[in-house]
Amino acid sequence: MNHSSNSLPLVLGLAAGLGVVAYFLLIKNDPVQQTQVREPTPNPDNSQSSQQQVGAVANNDTGYSTNPSQNQLTPNPPKRPDLKRGSEGTTDTGHFTTQLKLIENLPTNEQYAARRKLLIEWVTVDPKSALQALEQVPDDHRAGTLSAIAQAWGKVEPEAAAAWALKLPKDDSVRALAASVTGWFQVDRVAAKSYATELEPGPYRTEILKSLAANWAGPPRSAAEWLGTLQDGAGRNQAMSSVFSVWGRTNPSLAEAWVMQSPHGTIRDHATLGLSRGLLTRDPGKALRYAQQIEDTGVKAMQLRSMVNDYARSCISCHRSGKPGCLRGPVTDLPNSLVPAQQKSRVFNIVRRNLNN
Repeated sequence: MNHSSNSLPLVLGLAAGLGVVAYFLLIKNDPVQQTQVREPTPNPDNSQSSQQQVGAVANNDTGYSTNPSQNQLTPNPPKRPDLKRGSEGTTDTGHFTTQLKLIENLPTNEQYAARRKLLIEWVTVDPKSALQALEQVPDDHRAGTLSAIAQAWGKVEPEAAAAWALKLPKDDSVRALAASVTGWFQVDRVAAKSYATELEPGPYRTEILKSLAANWAGPPRSAAEWLGTLQDGAGRNQAMSSVFSVWGRTNPSLAEAWVMQSPHGTIRDHATLGLSRGLLTRDPGKALRYAQQIEDTGVKAMQLRSMVNDYARSCISCHRSGKPGCLRGPVTDLPNSLVPAQQKSRVFNIVRRNLNN
């Protein structure tokens, strides 16, 4: 009797243990109770319409969208709710349509400038109808007109302008996004520069940096110093060359001083490349000497070959105007490893024929 009562707690304990094991086995095998994968909560900023705008099917945590047709990352438009337009369609824009019809009656050589000017104003008032009018622009006028209205729209609605740009075919898209960010840059330099520098390397970043440098409102030195803080890449390097190409024409002494004081490396090479391009029409001989100072062999060869190809025009020009620094002797002495002898000979023959006429 005592033996049975002593065994009772042991039996009850074993039964409880078996019950717990059976419970977990049932849970494990019950598909209803298994942990389910939760779908991500939809983000209003990544709605279906916004994905279609950038041609995207997937977003990652870098702020980029993957475009399967281009197999690359496409930037998302900047978020500027403070610069969004209010209700649309409240403004009578009939006079724009009337003006557009009148422009069609102008001489062909006057239509481009007149239409471009009209659409720049139109897009800031009624983007939807202005973009419809853009579709009527002749193909040979489209690129310049598209950039002009993208820049004008970017000043007032950078987010909407960029979203539209990213829906365009690839070449137009890159050009239009760069123009819209440039317009934004003119009213908010800090935000536009931040957006540009955070883009992944690629054609969008390259074109935007080049456009910002070309439209820099301020001393070229400040543009060069800002570009010098950026990560090495095609965008920064091409933008640096663009800055010094302009600076070399407007104030060559200051541009030369900046180059000579900068440390050796990629930044200096591309600044020197731009300086050489800027000086070419002013002083071909000095332009050639700067090209020869470029340390990167590939960049140096590219500029020297470009100068030799341009030699026919620049040589004839300097002979007729008396400008210093004729390139005949220095070009002849360029190593064939940098400029092939056949290329030099072909150009010399062109110059000789033209000078004899």
